[in-house]
Amino acid sequence: MSRPAGWNWLLDSARRIAAPEVIQVAKRSAIRPPHPAETMALTISALGALNRHTGVHTINLDLDGKPHAVAIIEGAAFEQENGQTALVQANTERQP
Repeated sequence: MSRPAGWNWLLDSARRIAAPEVIQVAKRSAIRPPHPAETMALTISALGALNRHTGVHTINLDLDGKPHAVAIIEGAAFEQENGQTALVQANTERQP
């Protein structure tokens, strides 16, 4: 799906994830950052695990000629506190 450049406000308003620690791969007592393919596999595995508890939908977008993969997680919200990002179950009860 391709969107005109006017949709870039979505990316501009999105926050980057601030993780508490960098994930590292340990292999034969050597520790290194994961390769890009390993990082993608970890991300897909985490989204698959989360999909068992709530719905996860995906969409591919093309913004200004650059591909973007977007995952939409039902019933969840990002919270940022002390420079860290947490994914939490959102309160879905309606207020009167």
